[in-house]
Amino acid sequence: MTMGFSLAIADFDQKQFDALDTKTGAASSYSRLRQQEQDARWTGRYLGWHEGDVLKAAIPIYRYRMRSWPDPSYDPASWGMPGAVGDECSPGNSLMVGGCIDRRTGFHVDEEARTPGQLRRLLAEIAKVAADEDLCLVFPYMYLETKEALDDATSGRIVWAQLDREAHLFGLADPEWEAGLPARTRYRLRRDQRTIAKVPMRVAEASWDEVDSWASELIAQHSTAKGQELLPEFVSDRLSMWQSNPDVDLMVFTAEAAGLRGVQTVLLWGNELEVYEIGLSGEESEQRFAMYLNLLFHLPIQYARARGGIEHIRLGTKSETPKSRRGGVFQALHGGVLGFADTKRLARGEF
Repeated sequence: MTMGFSLAIADFDQKQFDALDTKTGAASSYSRLRQQEQDARWTGRYLGWHEGDVLKAAIPIYRYRMRSWPDPSYDPASWGMPGAVGDECSPGNSLMVGGCIDRRTGFHVDEEARTPGQLRRLLAEIAKVAADEDLCLVFPYMYLETKEALDDATSGRIVWAQLDREAHLFGLADPEWEAGLPARTRYRLRRDQRTIAKVPMRVAEASWDEVDSWASELIAQHSTAKGQELLPEFVSDRLSMWQSNPDVDLMVFTAEAAGLRGVQTVLLWGNELEVYEIGLSGEESEQRFAMYLNLLFHLPIQYARARGGIEHIRLGTKSETPKSRRGGVFQALHGGVLGFADTKRLARGEF
């Protein structure tokens, strides 16, 4: 058994790395984390564990170099944790475990290695790094299975808060997928189709380069109107990075109707499709609602079923009611903090 830290993900075999955790999809894939290494605001390394030529674990850890969080959703003080544990974790004294972007974090540890004892050994090595620099450990946007494994390995010392819920559609590769949905969901999808059919709408597929000049502005305006301020330049940069990812296909659905314009970006990775960012012009109306339904739900579903082999659609977080009515299944994402004192105890092997 060989365990040690590496400075670059290139030190690991890509196929083995991605196989350790596919639950997070493209957001925590080898090629996405390799792109993250180019962000000079972060310093990162990976705790790797090999048994012979077999990769058993490769856990990224990150430290932020700036004084304020680049994304407030990663600030533990905003997570509503009990006590003041989250308030203690500033950018300068936090070590992020697993990831620091995209609001989903993978945990690249082989299933057989997620026993409390084995996982505690891995976490103790990370805790030693944190303890040497007087840092707390932060576990952002972890799925329930990972949260539970981390709890077992740390005797429940990590303080957690639920941060979000991600919606999913599963089983789309099954020709009988729609027939297997609850009657109420099938009715809702058919009603959507009637609503869409009433509105003369031109839809098309495009590359990001073809639409960037106007779509970035539309996505930014839509996001800002929903309460999350976003600059068009940031949208353009983020989607251009996805476009340059060699293992992800970025595609765009566009729609026009009654003086309205809409755009929906979509990421394809392996056998899954992720509905990413949407932009819609205009005020609330029947026509705009029909465009929303088509871009967010029906065009992605039609594309996945026609293409074949796409088993899973990620519908993102927020807007839970419309997603649940159309078959969305929700999985919670949790944020955790292991405080300074407990991080040092873990480093010393005291629990």
